[in-house]
Amino acid sequence: MTVLQQILEWSKDRPEWQRDALRRLVVNGDLVEEDLDSLTEICKGKYGLSENTKGKPLSEEHVPQRGAAALAVTLNSIFHDKGVNALAENQQLNFSPNLTIVYGDNGAGKTGYIRILKLACRARGQEDILGNIVSGVAPPPPTVNIKYKVGAEEIRQWHGGATDEYISRVSVFDSQCAAVYLNERTDVAFLPFGLDLFDKLVRACRAVRAKLETQQRALSTSSVSRIAEQIPAGTAASRLVGNINSLTKIESVKALTELTVEEQRRIEFLDKSLQDLQTNDPKKLLVQLSLRADRIQALEAHLRNVESILSDSEINKIFDTRAEGKRKAEEANCLRSATFPDDLLHGTGGDFWKAMWDSAQIFSEELAYLDRDFPFTEEGAKCVLCQQNLDHAAVHRLSQFESFVQSTTESELRKLREQFSRLKDILITFKMITEAIDGTLNELNVDYAEKVEKIRHSLEENERRRTEIIAALNEDRELSDQCPVLTSSFESLQAIQLEIQARIKALKESQGEDVREKMTAEVNELKARVILAKHEAEILLEIENKKKIAAYSQCIDETKPNAITQKSTAVTKAIVSEGLKRSFKEELGRLTFRHVEVELKEVGGADGVFYHKLILTRNPGIDVPKVVSEGEQRCISIAAFFAELSTAEDPSAIVFDDPVSSLDFQWRGAVARRLVEESERRQVIVFTHDVVFLLALKQFADQSKVVQLDQHIRRQAIGAGVCVEELPWVAMSVKGKIGFLKNGWQAADKLSRTGNFDAYEKEAAQLYGYLREAWERALEEVLLGGVVERFRPSIETKKLMPLIDITEDDCDAVNVAMSKCSSWLTGHDQAAAARAPVPGSDELKQDIEQLENWVKSIRGRRK
Repeated sequence: MTVLQQILEWSKDRPEWQRDALRRLVVNGDLVEEDLDSLTEICKGKYGLSENTKGKPLSEEHVPQRGAAALAVTLNSIFHDKGVNALAENQQLNFSPNLTIVYGDNGAGKTGYIRILKLACRARGQEDILGNIVSGVAPPPPTVNIKYKVGAEEIRQWHGGATDEYISRVSVFDSQCAAVYLNERTDVAFLPFGLDLFDKLVRACRAVRAKLETQQRALSTSSVSRIAEQIPAGTAASRLVGNINSLTKIESVKALTELTVEEQRRIEFLDKSLQDLQTNDPKKLLVQLSLRADRIQALEAHLRNVESILSDSEINKIFDTRAEGKRKAEEANCLRSATFPDDLLHGTGGDFWKAMWDSAQIFSEELAYLDRDFPFTEEGAKCVLCQQNLDHAAVHRLSQFESFVQSTTESELRKLREQFSRLKDILITFKMITEAIDGTLNELNVDYAEKVEKIRHSLEENERRRTEIIAALNEDRELSDQCPVLTSSFESLQAIQLEIQARIKALKESQGEDVREKMTAEVNELKARVILAKHEAEILLEIENKKKIAAYSQCIDETKPNAITQKSTAVTKAIVSEGLKRSFKEELGRLTFRHVEVELKEVGGADGVFYHKLILTRNPGIDVPKVVSEGEQRCISIAAFFAELSTAEDPSAIVFDDPVSSLDFQWRGAVARRLVEESERRQVIVFTHDVVFLLALKQFADQSKVVQLDQHIRRQAIGAGVCVEELPWVAMSVKGKIGFLKNGWQAADKLSRTGNFDAYEKEAAQLYGYLREAWERALEEVLLGGVVERFRPSIETKKLMPLIDITEDDCDAVNVAMSKCSSWLTGHDQAAAARAPVPGSDELKQDIEQLENWVKSIRGRRK
């Protein structure tokens, strides 16, 4: 398993946010502030401190699958449609299976293609792909296509976006991917690819921890201390407030804050009882309370009388009596009509007539005819009303009247009317609040204002009820629906009564301080609960904060780097074995890095990183940065890159971006040789702007007979990154230069034929300059057979033998041709009279063909 694969396997047991952090580090190379905020929220979500934000853990798709398959992944081409940096549209960059050299000057567009490759290959330190932000218009989204092969399979394509498990096996080397760097202590620490993730993960832990601790501290301030000062000490409420933590149950708070009605009354009773015990004359107070208890009994009797008189049953009884009286009155009227003749005066037998009859009866029996039954109709009797003697007809009429009055119906009617009158009188004469009742209520109001208020309100409502009933009776109508219902105040009165009885009992039983202490402790407990209830919301908020603080502590525990350091140490010891160290040493040898002896030395772990320090073998106490230059550090990083590749059995392609940056002539050659050697085993793609390095690559490739492809990237009017399959002029062979001159002649000939002579002369003069340089290149490459060449430090003495065939004609041809070419070079100031016209198109063509024929002639005789 590679380092990244081991980290992937290990990460499966790490917290979710750390797995997400590893993914971001592998994909992006580092974490920005936005990443740290997201990771903090993921960490908090696990413990309910934020919405349960799900992380995206590191998985196989994010890890370059080196060694996952025996077949090599090779790149065929990159096609840029549009949208990447300032690259021209519809450009294709091709690659050969072995060695591809992509040359481009600074600003030519190499970086755009490298960024595409880094995105596809999942190299560390990916960069955002921007559009042409300086064009003045909104750039289109990037559209690219990479064609590649896995072994000998058919060509596959990657269109951007989704991760490709195969193309991710291609490795990219640039300045950001170097595995050698200077740490904060200026020590050079060598970390093979992937091991630096531990260090970055530890830094992420620190950053997330700092955010968590800041948020946790914000929860520490509360008003609980202020509440605790208000609660009597030693009470259950005081103990609860003083010991609030994340485990405090809400039910425990509710049990104290929710007081029953009895408990609330108990507070009033205990307050009054303690006041009673503190009075100067408890015996006198006892007598006063006993008298008050008697008056309360009288008040109770009055209230019971109120409820009795105004009860629904009593009121119904009155209205029922009235209704029955009306029914009986109708019966009496019927009887009267049947009993009395029609010739009697109107109203005879009616109510007024009955009142007159009753009065006449009293007058007769008590004055006129004492001890005689009424009506007295014996011989000589007189009418008590008209004082006339009674004749036979009058006696008969009085007898009828008597029979009517004494009838059952009339008797029942009289009783009903008497009952109705009596019940109504009770209502009318009843006084709701007497002077005595009012005095008792005033007395009780001193200590029991709230309860007395309820009693008075009840009496007032009942008085309204009494008044409405009387009005309905007087108006001979039914009771309206708006008539107040009967209200009872017995509960309030009984509470007062029970409390006074309890106070009396307490006074009788109080024999020492222990009673007062118990009562004081009880009232403090209850009052503490009342205070706690007032601040219940703050207490519950404090409990919630304590839970959050505890949850934050759990989050902070997940940021401890111990496990990361342990794994870093274990993985590093396993991966950085003697074999890797030996491979690193061999790679330095291949790069001819021998003048300073350096080696890898394990220096232990710290905060998730197990360091291997580059030390000077002969002087380990001297810091390497004091001896090794920037170029040498680049050389060391390339050696480390190849050493890492040796640990993975994956022959997939590797891409280098300016690998010889900061290197001098000596190191360029060594690096070029090493890259060409590697291209014999795998595909190697090199991007460079260094012509000397380019020529060195081509030289070693020719010597090793490695198939190579030249790609030239240029900036033109349509944009950067314009691709052609040729080398720049300075690096072209004689054959390439002759082809270039022929193409140039065709363009110049067109200018001549169309009569554009000024433009032709300018183009022809430039071509003669190129032609002279081509003769110089032919002198090195063809006539001298490559024995000596510019930009090459060696002299190929083995190639001297063929030079014996050089003739005087060969040398004269070179001399004449170069002299002619020099006549029209820009920069040579000639006298106006001596200035000859630029040769015509046909002559220019002949001069180019002369070079071509000269080359063919020499090479032909040396076969």
